[in-house]
This record gives sequence, C-alpha cells and structure tokens, in this order.
Amino acid sequence: MTTMERSVEVEQVRNITVVRFAVEELTEETFQGIAEELNAILVELRPRQVVVDLVSIRRVDDLGLAMVQSFHDGVEELGGTAILCRLSQSVMNALSESGLQRLLHIRGSLNEAIWTF
Repeated sequence: MTTMERSVEVEQVRNITVVRFAVEELTEETFQGIAEELNAILVELRPRQVVVDLVSIRRVDDLGLAMVQSFHDGVEELGGTAILCRLSQSVMNALSESGLQRLLHIRGSLNEAIWTF
C-alpha cells in the first residue's frame, strides 16, 4: 500500500487556516497536483482567514505565480483574506517582476501574518 505525498499541509491556528507547502518549487512540473490540493482546501474548508506560508518555496515560475494568485483570489471570492508570508528572495523577485506584489497581501513573518487578523 502506498501513501500519497501531499504537497500542501493545512493547520488551524486559532480561527486562521495556515497553508504550508511541502515542496520547494511551484512550477509547471508541480502545478497539477498542487492546484488540485489548493482547490480542495477552498471547496472543503471554505476558509475566510488564510496565511499562505511560502518558506519552503525556492523556485516559482509563471504558472506557479498564477496558482498562488488563483488561490488568493479564491479565498477573497469566499469573502475572506489570504496573506502570504516568509517569501524567499527569488519568490519576491518573481512577484515584483510580475507586478503581483501590488495585488497580494504579503508579510515578512508567520507571526506577523497571523496577527494581522
């Protein structure tokens, strides 16, 4: 019997849903599985206060950025707020180059993101 590795871990801290990635890349190669897991979080949990912890992500491409933005937008469509935190320099650079840093809520630390709510 094989167990399926999850790419996304979910934890409840107070009334906040913390989403952590268990992978190092958000790229075309990892897109399908991760996108399905993020969508399942939206459908099953319908979270309103979400912190997306990107500490493990070292590389992101355009498809990965689109996935993060789509999850962010999905939370907002539910009437909630998603805050990204602990971004590596390469992820910050990718967000800056794409212009997404102006559209997404970003905090430096996990505690800062949690206490924003």
